[in-house]
Amino acid sequence: MGSFLSVAQLKNKAKDCLDGHYGILIGAAMAVNIISFFALFLFAQFNLLSSNTLAAYLLSCAIRFLVSVFTGVFQVGITLLVLKCACGNKPAFSDIFYGFSHHLQTALGLSLLYQAVNLLPTLAYRVPYLCYLSTGKNKFLLIMCFSILLSLAVYIPVSLCLSQCLFLMLDFPNKGAREILALGIRIMKGRKARLFYLELSFIPLILLGCLSVIGLLWVVPYMQMTMALFYLDIMKPEQKN
Repeated sequence: MGSFLSVAQLKNKAKDCLDGHYGILIGAAMAVNIISFFALFLFAQFNLLSSNTLAAYLLSCAIRFLVSVFTGVFQVGITLLVLKCACGNKPAFSDIFYGFSHHLQTALGLSLLYQAVNLLPTLAYRVPYLCYLSTGKNKFLLIMCFSILLSLAVYIPVSLCLSQCLFLMLDFPNKGAREILALGIRIMKGRKARLFYLELSFIPLILLGCLSVIGLLWVVPYMQMTMALFYLDIMKPEQKN
């Protein structure tokens, strides 16, 4: 375990790897966000996303979920861009479409899994809250608090287990989604706490970045690069297997 880089070392190395690459990473992230926004905007015209009824909310969730699964494939390309920068290779803006042109079935499978996990905390909050708005019964507020805590207790460890899957998909293109998932869970055994601590260390920067859009444009690539270096760091022993 002592051979692994510390959090401080990973962050310092990330700054070096980002030198000269901020422009393409920020541009790629903005392009993906714009595409995702317009994809959801098309469905917003049906006035489903702003409704406060439970049935309409669940329907809008289903629509947003399907759109998010599709746009989530772009994260494969973003991951490829970051990995190229981390490994000293030349990135290209066209890399953001990599998930659609290579192994789309695996990319969609992983995106489906990611979006399902990400939806859990949202539903845990929103469904009881809408029930409270409809009935005015305070018990739904208690249910909401309990369900949020329960969902986080599930979400955090599961998301940590899945955190390396996109990197693994790029490193092992011949493996299917199930094999990637199994490998991702295996390599994160005994390493989830380290990654969780690394993620928590970015909270102050995220809070500062929220004060301005420009701040977040700097923080997000910094986080992405650090996570890519974390993956490369933990995979060093794996390369011998």
